[in-house]
Amino acid sequence: MQIKKLLSLSAILAISCTSFGQIHWNVKAGLNYSNINAKDEDDVKANTQSVPGIYFGLGTEIALANQFSVQPSLIYARRGFKQSGSSNVGWGKDFEAKVSYFELPIDFIYSPKLGPGNLIFGAGPYFGYGTGGSWTTSGSVIVGDIVFEGKGDISFQNDNSSSGNGTNSFTYAKPWDYGAHFKLGYALFDRYTLCFESQYGIANLTPKWGNFQPQESLRNKSFGVSLGYRFE
Repeated sequence: MQIKKLLSLSAILAISCTSFGQIHWNVKAGLNYSNINAKDEDDVKANTQSVPGIYFGLGTEIALANQFSVQPSLIYARRGFKQSGSSNVGWGKDFEAKVSYFELPIDFIYSPKLGPGNLIFGAGPYFGYGTGGSWTTSGSVIVGDIVFEGKGDISFQNDNSSSGNGTNSFTYAKPWDYGAHFKLGYALFDRYTLCFESQYGIANLTPKWGNFQPQESLRNKSFGVSLGYRFE
């Protein structure tokens, strides 16, 4: 399974950390609001709104120099989007998608002293892998001569022509995602953290259809707040 690649990369990073002198582990949990930037082949943007979701994870902090460090983390996040009324994204009216991602943000941190703690300024790349999810609409959905309740499963795949999924399965995007991650926060007593975080996808996640690559575009984006605890 492709997700093993992401977990293997996390394991390599964790093992590599043992070669550095000052290393700290941390855990965090928070709430995020996620959405998509989706455009059709005519560059018309889909009208979508953000949905809330939880995220939590485990990370390390590796000291590079005075007030500078790097923080790789393995995160589980619930993301998605919704639309009010009808749209070219999704089926039926009031479409809402909720999906799960495993993500690996790697932040380069500058943390100057301020009062009893430190400010946190961070930025870096992130890599993610979508594992699945579910979708709902208001009312029933008609596909051809088939009528079914307005809900179903979500899949992630690179080629939408060979999905083999049922009529109530919605392809969200390609599974692998990457982009930029930003962080702004405060660390109190060198142990407790409060951070505002945002992600902007760079990868176009629109699946191909056989040998044809549609001209549409789809990219993830999110904003959230997290609480963290740093171990000595």
